[in-house]
Amino acid sequence: MENWIKDVEKIHQATGLPITCLQTEANKVEELQQTHKERGWELVTSAQDTDGIWLVLIESSEWHPAARAMLDLFFTQPLQKTSIPEQIGSWLQGIAVGNHRPFPARLEQQWAWREKRVCFLLERCRVDSTFEWTALQPVLHDFFKSNEQSSPSLICVPLNHSYLFLIVPLSMLANQSEKEELLEWASGLHDLITTEYMENIRILAGLPLSVPTVLDKELMQLLSLSHAIAHFRPRTMVAGSWLHLLERWASSLPSQAATAISNQIRSLASIPQLNAEQVETLETLFSRQLNVSDTARQLFLHRNTLLYRLDKLTEQTGLDPRMFSDAVLLQLYLLFRQN
Repeated sequence: MENWIKDVEKIHQATGLPITCLQTEANKVEELQQTHKERGWELVTSAQDTDGIWLVLIESSEWHPAARAMLDLFFTQPLQKTSIPEQIGSWLQGIAVGNHRPFPARLEQQWAWREKRVCFLLERCRVDSTFEWTALQPVLHDFFKSNEQSSPSLICVPLNHSYLFLIVPLSMLANQSEKEELLEWASGLHDLITTEYMENIRILAGLPLSVPTVLDKELMQLLSLSHAIAHFRPRTMVAGSWLHLLERWASSLPSQAATAISNQIRSLASIPQLNAEQVETLETLFSRQLNVSDTARQLFLHRNTLLYRLDKLTEQTGLDPRMFSDAVLLQLYLLFRQN
């Protein structure tokens, strides 16, 4: 919008009338307009390009209607056409910061959504990292490939410094849509990024989506999962939106409610400080649905060794982790123990 900036400067120099050209993000347009409106300014025109939203405003009281009408001669050039990925990015970036708007109708008409898509949320785990999301573009396009020439393309949306949102056509995942298969794709991408860039990135996978209008809900669900994992399971680097429901529930609680639950659990059972081995044993048992044999294999233990550990836990806590009701209390204890 360089022409607009130059035209505004020329108009101001020639007339001395208050006029300005501003550039802002899509989610801040309404706030900016309202601020200027309260000061007596009005919007002449606006447009969007790859850098954001551009606004031309004038101070209403200083402009004669005839002079105001002349502005249309300067700002009637056609708006620069914004690509579909840019429109998607602008919408999702607004969603990520709380600007909840419905899926743009014009975008639904333009976007040829011919097959299901899977969303992945990439999260950098070091806030001091200087790694740029744009550096991942070659690796991502090489990792997600399709044998079909007419296959829809991968869409990458940098939400902010912390998150990158991927929208991947199912054909680029070899049409694999089962939960375990999606986790394997996420794990493969995590290993690739870790190896190539030595960057600690958490990757969360969603389930296949049939329509684009639910992308906002999918994004919010993955962000919610991200916050829960960062708080309760920070060592988890790969997860799916269908996992860690208990952690997501716990992270949604007000701090006072979480503290009250933690205190109530301690009043119901006298649980001593558990060591790292005991915590690992319990968490593995819970992740294997209380299946002792499966847990022993996962921990590379003989079944009798695992049974001995569980008997010692029961003796120390008064709760048998093999019993569902006791397991619930122990899992809640582990969840809130840091609170």
